[in-house]
Formats: sequence, C-alpha cells, structure tokens
Amino acid sequence: MSVAIKNMDKAILKHLRDWFRKSAADLPWRLSDLDAPRDPYAVWISETMLQQTQVSTVRDYFVRWMKRFPDIETLAAADENEVFRYWQGLGYYSRARNILKTAKIINQQKMDGSRRLRLQDDNKATMPTTRKELEALPGIGAYTAGAILSLAYHQQEAILDGNLVRIFSRLYALDFLPTESKDALKTYWDYAREIADSPKAYIHNEALMELGRTVCKIKNPDCASCPFQKVCRAALENRTAEFPPSKKHIQKDWHGTVLVIESSDHKILAIHGGQKFFKNQFTLPHFESQRNATAGIPAQAETYFNTDLVTSVQCIGKFKHNITVHKMECDVLHIQLRSKAPVRNHSAKTAHEIQWIKREEAQEFFANSFCLKALALL
Repeated sequence: MSVAIKNMDKAILKHLRDWFRKSAADLPWRLSDLDAPRDPYAVWISETMLQQTQVSTVRDYFVRWMKRFPDIETLAAADENEVFRYWQGLGYYSRARNILKTAKIINQQKMDGSRRLRLQDDNKATMPTTRKELEALPGIGAYTAGAILSLAYHQQEAILDGNLVRIFSRLYALDFLPTESKDALKTYWDYAREIADSPKAYIHNEALMELGRTVCKIKNPDCASCPFQKVCRAALENRTAEFPPSKKHIQKDWHGTVLVIESSDHKILAIHGGQKFFKNQFTLPHFESQRNATAGIPAQAETYFNTDLVTSVQCIGKFKHNITVHKMECDVLHIQLRSKAPVRNHSAKTAHEIQWIKREEAQEFFANSFCLKALALL
C-alpha cells in the first residue's frame, strides 16, 4: 500500500517544506523558528484543544490557559472546577478532565523521583519521551502522542488526524476511511509513517496539518496552491469532491427540561453526578422530557426539594444546544422556593452531590455553556 510514498520524488517533500515555511500561519503555540523544538506541554495542550475545534476558536483559549496554567505543576495543583472554567466553550469536557488527570500523574511521578520521567534543567516535570509512556496517560492517543514526540522532541514519529486523512485519501484516491476496518486504519498509518520517516518529520507533520486546514479543505480545495498538485490523483483526475468518501452522521434529537431551582436567599442548586450529560461535573439538573411538558412541577424535580416549599414555577424560555451527536432543545423551568438554602450541601432524597451557589456567582461557577444558556434566561 505504501509503495507510492517510498517512490515519491524527494523534491515533492521539499516542495511541502518550502510551502510551509512560506505559508505557516502565526499561531500562539507555534514558534517563529519552525525548526526549533517546541515545549512538549504547550504541544500537548494545543493539540488536545484542537481536537474537534477550529483553530480560530482555540487561539484565545490557548493564550488564556497558558497564562493561568503555564506548566504541569501549576495545572496539577488546580481543581477540576477551575480547569473546566478555563475550558468553558470548547466542549467535550472529558478532554479537560483527562488533561488534569495526566498533569497530576506526571507531577506525582516527578515528586516520587520516577526514573521514567524526563526532567528539565529547572527540575520541572514534562511529558514522557516515548509513545508507550505517552499513550498510557489519560486522554493521550496515537495522534497526540505522535504530535508531542514529533513537534516537541523531533522524533521520527507519525501523526494521523482528519487533515492528514483527507490529504492521503485525495493523494492516493483512497475510497475508504480509516474507521472502516483495521486494514483501512493500517493503510493510512503506513502512509503517515512513510512521511515521518525523515529527520524532517516534525516539519512534514506540521506542514500536512497546515495544508489540510488551509489548502486541502473539505470543500473547495485550493489545488492550484498545493505542493502535491502534480502527484495528487484526485486533483489530476478532477475528483477531489469524491475524496475522502462521506461518512454518515447519525444525529439524535433530544428534548429536555433544565431546572433553575432558587432558594429564598437567592442561591441556585447545582448537582454533581447522575445526569445524562455532564455526569462528572457540576451542572443544573436536567432530564429528557416531551416538548412543552412543563406545566407544574415535573416529577423528576421532586428529587431535589420539598414541593410544599415551592412558591412559583415558571417556564422562562428555551435554548438550543449541541453535544456530540445530540441536537438538543431545552425548556428552562425557574422554580422559586420559600426556604433558604441548606447550610450543608446534601440531599436526603438523592445520593448525588449537591451545592447551593449564590446567584451572582453562578456564571463563574458553572463551567459549561449548556448551563450558562439556561442561566442567561433569568
């Protein structure tokens, strides 16, 4: 499968490098010297943020994150809620949770004096230097491990993300996706490894990511500007729209009710655990419901308070939200209680952790846009 790359004229890869040196965008995680090894921590954070997220969105998040968590030690000392606040808006919160878990693991290894840990001159913890060690850490898969090893340590390690899949599919007219079978995945990785089989692997990998983002785009690729234009089968055959083959997206409609439960001393109830979405972070109570089924107090709401204490129930609006494949529409119920919030944050009716948050602090407390959309209706 990989004969084509082995026989590719080295001049083509030089075209790729030359193109990248001229076209590389100015990004906050990219050094002005494209040949300089990069900070493995910054590579890890930026590449994790860039998963499922546009570069234009990640820019500001990355800068803000690095100011607050400039290194692994600082991050490892943070609590989950704060990390979520700095991640708020990027979605896929499991990424943030895994980042924190990995930071704590690496920092603990440093404190334990683990020999497996590479220490910088200032004795700061940094990322492991082998694929096996990296992929053993929470949230670090084959792609992220390859990016760290290639971009930060200049090892001849391959990467494979959506951009490279699109490029290889067009370059070699591959009419299948890597997700279709083990053999299909191996084929794409074989091509990626051949590209990385060079002392310049770090520049090849980053150039391909940039090429996929700016030139070999999903729609209307700019083939005239592509360094592969003379060897790309899809371009030569005028078939770029056919590659990669389309993937069927199964979208699920979900309608729910979100509860904004407020005590008489103006505190909002937050719950941790037991929810369909955001199971492992504090959120507003929510549950699946029929459309417009918000008259009175829903039975699911009675878990959190005594209904005799309710002074008013009002549907204050709706909002739309997307989480993974779920296309969501939610009714928001504002439930006002006549009692003050309990001093102790627990509930006799549920094993879930509960906290009462001052209304004026709720915007800062909740770390996801799902809750913020509901609170905005107040």
